[in-house]
Amino acid sequence: MSLSLFSQSQPSLSAQAKRLVAMRFLIYTGFQTSYFIGVIGTLTYADGASVVATSLAVLFMNVFVILGSFAGGAALDAWGPRRHFFLSIVGTLATGAAIIAFGSATGTVLAGAALLGFVMGFAQPIATSYPAYLTDDPVELKDINSTITMFSNVSIIVGPTLGGFAAAAASSRAVFVLMMLFTLLALIAGWGFRPQAGHIAGQANNDSAEEGEHAGQANHSNPSTSVRATFATSIKTVFTNSVLALLFCIIFLSNFGYGAFDPLESFFYRDVLHVGVEWMGWLSSACGVGAVLGAVVALRMPPRLVSLKTLLVALMSVGLGSLLYVGTPYVGVALIGQIALGVAWGVVNPLHNTIVQTTAPLEQLGRVNSVMGFGNMFAGVAPLAIAPWLASTFGVQQTLVGAGLVVTAVPAALLLFGRKHFDRAAER
Repeated sequence: MSLSLFSQSQPSLSAQAKRLVAMRFLIYTGFQTSYFIGVIGTLTYADGASVVATSLAVLFMNVFVILGSFAGGAALDAWGPRRHFFLSIVGTLATGAAIIAFGSATGTVLAGAALLGFVMGFAQPIATSYPAYLTDDPVELKDINSTITMFSNVSIIVGPTLGGFAAAAASSRAVFVLMMLFTLLALIAGWGFRPQAGHIAGQANNDSAEEGEHAGQANHSNPSTSVRATFATSIKTVFTNSVLALLFCIIFLSNFGYGAFDPLESFFYRDVLHVGVEWMGWLSSACGVGAVLGAVVALRMPPRLVSLKTLLVALMSVGLGSLLYVGTPYVGVALIGQIALGVAWGVVNPLHNTIVQTTAPLEQLGRVNSVMGFGNMFAGVAPLAIAPWLASTFGVQQTLVGAGLVVTAVPAALLLFGRKHFDRAAER
């Protein structure tokens, strides 16, 4: 996709912000072609694996996403966006080549899930942290984050759709070729990415000025302290800041129920909806359509609504969309449900990222986002221990409906009983 398309769609963004949107869109499209179909689809359809095997794949992937996120956050804070981006590109290409080379046996697919999870986690700061290296204006940050989310959600349409056609035409492993092609396109888009010169973010190296590894936020903490910042410091930053601490807890609790979805969705498609592996891509694309609409809503949202309360409403809407998605045996209803929950997710992501970027110190932003990401991913890992048992005891669809109820109920309860805490956090 050419940069001119981004320029036409978002003329208010700076040239570097448009380039960042392109970088994220392309590398994320590659991931979207491969994860669901290439890993879960191969296990379920090609290998005939059990729910335990798919749960292990999701477990490995989530654990390594967490590890990759911490590694990526540390690399970003130490070396800046450009070096971090090129490391992300190299890691993704190497992972795709390794998965293609070493076959589709269950053990190999599980190892591939771990590798893919690591590079996906390592690349997360492209979306969650890079915008803060371009501006410190909250309105501009919201616009950049909303646009990144919008095009990331286009990735959820384009990636699984192309992956579905590739799987139908060849095999579920063919999607990793697509992942590598999109990664190379991301490298081309990112070649000219230069954060604003100004304050050093995450390093005190003399050569950082030559490489443009600078941040544009003069109002953040003294960058000379960034080298001494550790993950322990970043954890302390999260849990001693009322906004970040509440945000961590909100995302953790809301996503806890969602952890059952990944290992069970493919069986829901096969055994309840009675559709083929290609529908894993096409239904995911429907979610992406909704998410694009949600990101447009977030882009038009007044700055006063960028708050924890709005985030909770959006998360509750994710739960309601999930219930529609898995509540019937009809693929048409599932399609509408995917669009509905996609709209809600399209609002959640830019709100979350903007709140973090405007609250955390820039020199710790990569690692703060890693801490936030850990809470998000661990909430998804924990239910994997009981998902196979729940599915065998109550059934796949019943387990998914129960998970959707949890996703709906948690933010609803927090909205009802946590208003005073949100008000106090907003005042600080």
